Amino acid sequence: MGSAYETFELVWQERRVEVSFQFNWLGSDFWHIELRSPDVLPLTETGYRSCFVPSTDDASEQTIRNLVLHWLDDAADTERWQSYLNESRQLSLF
Repeated sequence: MGSAYETFELVWQERRVEVSFQFNWLGSDFWHIELRSPDVLPLTETGYRSCFVPSTDDASEQTIRNLVLHWLDDAADTERWQSYLNESRQLSLF
């Protein structure tokens, strides 16, 4: 696992998300994960989110994919996200 970022795309609840990640960020015991989306996500209103995660022995793209999906699902289970979804479905006059 080199120092370059790896990237893949996933679709979560009909939202396209680009995931970039680097194992052992700057030689540390952390992974750096970045999310980019043209849509609002429960983790970010801007479509961008960066996080650092402690390394595990299972360093694979599938592990990162599962982590991101769990992170999104968990954040979507909040009142704030549910309110956003309800408001975005309704037509607004103002």
